[in-house]
Amino acid sequence: MAEATGKGKLRRVLGRAGLGLLSLVLMAAVYVGAVLIHSPESEEGSFVVQEEPEAVTRLQAASSDDPAALARLFGARLPVVPGLPMTGETRNASHDGQAARMAILRYNGATLSAVRPASAAPLLMRPEMSVELRSGIDVQNLPVMLCGRNDAWSAYFADETAAYEIYAPQASREDFLALLDRIEWVQ
Repeated sequence: MAEATGKGKLRRVLGRAGLGLLSLVLMAAVYVGAVLIHSPESEEGSFVVQEEPEAVTRLQAASSDDPAALARLFGARLPVVPGLPMTGETRNASHDGQAARMAILRYNGATLSAVRPASAAPLLMRPEMSVELRSGIDVQNLPVMLCGRNDAWSAYFADETAAYEIYAPQASREDFLALLDRIEWVQ
């Protein structure tokens, strides 16, 4: 009986020591991760804190063929394809119980959608599309997540105020990438 009690105590001590060792290993892993993530461009000992995005106020839905007017109604810059005829609209939306604002610009063969705040980006996602693992694609120096399915293509990107999607339901990959190269900003 005393032998069984001794084994039980030994097992508890070893278990606690193992948990303590596991805790130390996890803390070391977090520390190493923080050191690896640290950006040398940032000042020593400073942290960048992202500001809360400005609250989105609900406005009446509107339509226009003027991209600058749509950008004003949207409340942020919008990506446009210069030289192509376009119709667009702005409207209210919500994401996770928060107000959001959307802009949709329709071109012949492509749709540009935007939502602010950027945290409402899931409103733009097309679940039927497959992500293409390729880097080096950008729109106006913003990295792009490229998705495709058959001849349909989507490009997703974001800045500090909004998230954007460009969708072409019937385009070759080359034509879609050429469309992305033509994008400009309007405010």
